[in-house]
Amino acid sequence: MSESDLGPDQLEQLREQLASVSAGDVVAEASLSLIALAYVRLGIPPEQHERYRDLVAARLLIDALGGMLSATEGRLGAAEPGLRDALAQLRLAFAEVAEHVESGHRAGTPGPTPEPEPDDPGILRPPSGLWVPGQD
Repeated sequence: MSESDLGPDQLEQLREQLASVSAGDVVAEASLSLIALAYVRLGIPPEQHERYRDLVAARLLIDALGGMLSATEGRLGAAEPGLRDALAQLRLAFAEVAEHVESGHRAGTPGPTPEPEPDDPGILRPPSGLWVPGQD
């Protein structure tokens, strides 16, 4: 459905509905999408998502969530503590999955080759790209 399919009254009603949603709610909803897709890319739970495991993509999603939460710190209202907890859980899950995948490599099991990091990703973060406590 496009704008041309809607009558003027329907279009105005849609605009009013969109305008009534708080910016914090939009950021929280976007965060939930990043969280859900990050778990899929981590291959969690394995019985459903292991075939979708892509640690490079998972890392990008987790970093994007961390950046978004850092940029909006203190402005998301009641959803913020839960989102920060979800980010911490994702970071832990990433470390555990990466360790599991690495131990499989050492045992001779082939795995995906991570893409090299760009020289200047345009954001400030620790050189390794891994999360460090106190450096969100």
